[in-house]
Amino acid sequence: MRIPTNGLALALSMGMLSLGASATVITATDIASGYGGGLTFSATGGELGTKTEYGITAAGVGVAGDSGTNEIGLRESLTASSSSGFVLGGFSLAFLYDGPEFGDVEEIARITATFLDGSSSVAVLKNVYLNPGDDFVSLTIDGDSSMSPLAASTAVFGSPGTVDVGAIFGKNLIGSLTFDALYSNTCGTGKCNNQSDFSIFQIISVPEPASLALFALGLGGLLTFRRRR
Repeated sequence: MRIPTNGLALALSMGMLSLGASATVITATDIASGYGGGLTFSATGGELGTKTEYGITAAGVGVAGDSGTNEIGLRESLTASSSSGFVLGGFSLAFLYDGPEFGDVEEIARITATFLDGSSSVAVLKNVYLNPGDDFVSLTIDGDSSMSPLAASTAVFGSPGTVDVGAIFGKNLIGSLTFDALYSNTCGTGKCNNQSDFSIFQIISVPEPASLALFALGLGGLLTFRRRR
């Protein structure tokens, strides 16, 4: 079947939009390298690095002499940024325990999104201790604690303490996304002598839609010009 040139332009444009709009999974290795999926990663309080426990490799902040090596602790943060903006499709954290694993407290992760329009939103994840072997994580966004609770891997010794989170900031274009830890004095049980910290297993990003649309329009115009010639 022969497709008219202008129809081909539209078909290719839509195809590229469909392909480009697919989510990109940015791994811990990408994050630790400082760049991946069109995002730039930086750390405060230490250097980017990875940590592997229980078969899970996750990215964090390496600090010499810190007991939570390559985990994002109370003195560190890890930021993903993009000058053109990106849509957060989701992310997965690791080593987020509820105590008493390793003397941990109920660990809290804070995720701050700063949007391209200058506004911001803050999400807080807490691995809540209910009883031994539970898997309950609470989610609060901008102070709203009515969000549905999240499930995590069973928070016990010998597990990676992972939690998968979806597109909690909607389709808003994000300029920077910062992960840090919050203080907690709440214990599950046990010694509770270790700070709140965690690492990032992966981030899922979606390309900034405006640039995709412009690319499609440009491709369509090019093919139309060729047809006229």
